[in-house]
Amino acid sequence: MLTSVTTYFRDRRDSIQRNAYVAGGVYVAWKHLAARIKELRDAQVIQKLAEDSIYRRFTQNEQDIQFTIMTMLPTLHEQILEGMDVEAITAELQEMVRRKHAVEAVEAAPAEQASPELSTSSTSPTDARSENGSVSVISSVQDDASTASGLGASTTSWVDNMSTGQASHAHDPSGSGSQRNSSPESSHIGTDMSESFISNSSVSYGDVAIAHEEQPAPQTFTRSKAELWKEVKMLTLTRTLTTLYSMTLLSMLIHIQLNIISRRKYVYHVIESANNERLRENRRDRGSLLNLLSGAGIDDAYNEQDILSYSDLEDEQKRKFLTVSWWLLHVGWKDIGERVRRAVEEVFEDVGLKQKLSASELHRLLRDVRRRVEFEITFEGTERQTNFASTLLPPTDETMRHALLGGGIHPRSALMPDNTFEALLAETRAHIASGSFACVLSACLDRATDVLLTGVEQNIFGNPSPDAPTGAWEDPNAALGQEPRVRLANMLPPLARWCRVALEASPNELIDGIGALHEMHAFNAVVYTNYEDRFQPWQ
Repeated sequence: MLTSVTTYFRDRRDSIQRNAYVAGGVYVAWKHLAARIKELRDAQVIQKLAEDSIYRRFTQNEQDIQFTIMTMLPTLHEQILEGMDVEAITAELQEMVRRKHAVEAVEAAPAEQASPELSTSSTSPTDARSENGSVSVISSVQDDASTASGLGASTTSWVDNMSTGQASHAHDPSGSGSQRNSSPESSHIGTDMSESFISNSSVSYGDVAIAHEEQPAPQTFTRSKAELWKEVKMLTLTRTLTTLYSMTLLSMLIHIQLNIISRRKYVYHVIESANNERLRENRRDRGSLLNLLSGAGIDDAYNEQDILSYSDLEDEQKRKFLTVSWWLLHVGWKDIGERVRRAVEEVFEDVGLKQKLSASELHRLLRDVRRRVEFEITFEGTERQTNFASTLLPPTDETMRHALLGGGIHPRSALMPDNTFEALLAETRAHIASGSFACVLSACLDRATDVLLTGVEQNIFGNPSPDAPTGAWEDPNAALGQEPRVRLANMLPPLARWCRVALEASPNELIDGIGALHEMHAFNAVVYTNYEDRFQPWQ
């Protein structure tokens, strides 16, 4: 029996060996394949976790950016509204009108108390001379006012809009005499040029009467009404566009800074996790029985060559880096304001307050101003894009120390050399000087301009409310199917109010709109993932 079995296996030895080899090979291949599949599955899980982690960090960073910008807007609000105080000039105009009305009231009071006989005798040639004198004064004022580009035509419109909103004034039904034509009630009714001139002539005549009666003269103003109106026009437009540029550049700067900080924190977290994993592998390999028998200890697992050195930013370094934005909030916006002021004067110098503009014409004028601000003429006569680096960041070491000290950094920290801080500034300047920054800035300014025009056009060219009186919003151009047109003077109050809304609103439509742009998301990703040359990977 045993012999037969032995003979059976001997005769089939080759086939049995082949089958054994095949079975062993299949088993080894299956185990290898299973290990490989598990490795790929684990790698996919790790990659998915890493992608989710970086996505969460990136999303959280964008929320932090929006919050940081909103915390800085009150400072920018205070700086711009104090530096470009349109309301102060408006108050000066209102004070000028109020004093004119007071003088007219003093002039009209003695005439009302006069006897009927004196009133009858006052219709003598003396009155004729007085009337002739008034006419001559009016004509002289008309000659002077004709050189002011019609600035006095919309005085009542601006003052009423700034002081009482959209309140309207009704005409006096009593039809009083010529002495009452210059009363405060009637002076608030008309907005045409003749009324403004009559008001000016009445003031001149009233001053003569008061001088004859030896009464104290009214307070004099350093600027004429025409000069004040011109300043209101220029300063309102300048403040509006300065607000637009300052908020956009502040948003761009904070996006760069916080993306750099968040990226450094993320890279530090990744490297720290990789270092810990390497240490665990070294402990497992060097803690084996063979290594222990050969005399290698577990402490040998700590190999400094296997550890990548990369430090995270300290809180003081982050605070110091973010404090650089003090320069834009307190100094840089003034540079923007000067550029905008020059551009506004060039574009709107010949646009009178009485000139009617449509929404498309206003947009065209604003685009012309933007082109002059965002591009500059070189010596060769060509245009190149304006570099806002000196507006966003202090250009010299001295101005940098001034910004840090102004932002509340301790003098010792502000004056002490810091290589990490210098590296952060160098990277920030590199991003500002890049072509990507210029492209994204242009897209952000387009979006900010759309927000401005949308908000202002709703108040200027919007449809009338159901409670509005019949005919209050009728426009001949609209009736003919054309764009409605509004005087530039009527556009100034909504523009002045928009600055406050843009700087005070929460949530902020302008900041949220800039942050939601596809170009801004792409730029954030470029800054956030710019870490290839920040450390040397393991070989």
